[in-house]
Amino acid sequence: MRKIICFVLLLAVVLPGGQSCKPQKNSMEILIYTKTEGFRHEAIEAAKAGFEQLAIANNWVLTFSENEADFRTDSLQHYGALVFLLTTGSTLDDEGKDALSAWVEAGGGLLTVHSGSDTEKEWPWFVNAVGARFTGHPPVQPGKLIVEDLEHPATAFLGDSIWWLEDEWYSFDRNPRENVHVLISIDEESYRVDDNRWFEGVEQRMGDHPLVWCQRVGEGRVLQTALGHRPELYSDSLFLKHLQGALRWAAGLE
Repeated sequence: MRKIICFVLLLAVVLPGGQSCKPQKNSMEILIYTKTEGFRHEAIEAAKAGFEQLAIANNWVLTFSENEADFRTDSLQHYGALVFLLTTGSTLDDEGKDALSAWVEAGGGLLTVHSGSDTEKEWPWFVNAVGARFTGHPPVQPGKLIVEDLEHPATAFLGDSIWWLEDEWYSFDRNPRENVHVLISIDEESYRVDDNRWFEGVEQRMGDHPLVWCQRVGEGRVLQTALGHRPELYSDSLFLKHLQGALRWAAGLE
């Protein structure tokens, strides 16, 4: 079922599919996509609740969807930003792929959270837009994040170049640094990067190991954050500020 969430002051009204709600003045409509065709993260419901909190604070109107038919040229024009939230696998049909790529390149903003790099891994446009493909990870554990840009909206709230966090640390098939602007990387000596018990034969050590980055794609903006595996993060004030700044940047608000 498709739901549209309207936030009026601190009240959330949920309307079933087929109905609509009038956005508030100066509100931004955001499509949040949570479809999976592979591993399904247990954090999805907590993540949706976290974005609902952000919507209240920012006067956003959220549409949650797992319907690939929502990715059509006409329907995407209603949104100020798109979020791929904990998506995995192949989630779009060919018409949806064409609509998404055209929408982004014409100036749309896309935020992919945690497993964007594990989504549409056989679609070259999406892989290039996200910046890399996921290859593996060790068990959840604390890690030392290196904040490389303290002025970007997704990181400016931190005020320090070091951010200790417990999460699931992804490795990738390439270092995207040459093609993207890296916001956060991780110190591989701060966690057990070589523990690949679930990904036998995968080299998870990258040396220079970006985790959060952004880039322009055509006239649009794409930000990929590999953070966000643990459900608890979506009630953490710092992590929510990270998502808020990332989405505001992707939407061109900052």
